[in-house]
Amino acid sequence: MKVNCHIDPNIEEEHLDLFVREMNPQINNLLKSFTSTEPVLWCYDADQIIPIKFSDIFELTVAKTGTKISTKDHTYFYRERLSHFKSNLSNDFIEASASTIFNYHYLDHLELLDNGLIDAILTNGSHIQISRRKIKNLKARLGL
Repeated sequence: MKVNCHIDPNIEEEHLDLFVREMNPQINNLLKSFTSTEPVLWCYDADQIIPIKFSDIFELTVAKTGTKISTKDHTYFYRERLSHFKSNLSNDFIEASASTIFNYHYLDHLELLDNGLIDAILTNGSHIQISRRKIKNLKARLGL
């Protein structure tokens, strides 16, 4: 497949022209991602770039050269530092520490640890330790 991308800061309205021989599930998914009003992150999975809806994100974690994006059953890579886009995240996300943010809609339960810290357990089984500085914010956001 041939792909052309033209970047023109003077263009009045962005548009997409797509010429295909036949409609298939991949093309259909691509069109849905472009026409959806829900924000997405274009993440890497090996050599593929896949749109991940913000509502599907369970956890965002700082990685060496970007951000790990975890969904229900898969982890993707986003090539931008978490600090650069965390202000664009919706109120569905709670900062657990300087390096981890999670979607509270996927919070299964909280565990109080012996050392006084709290672990947030997500519905996908992921354990996220809440830093001492963020516990007050977590309680406020959850109404505890």
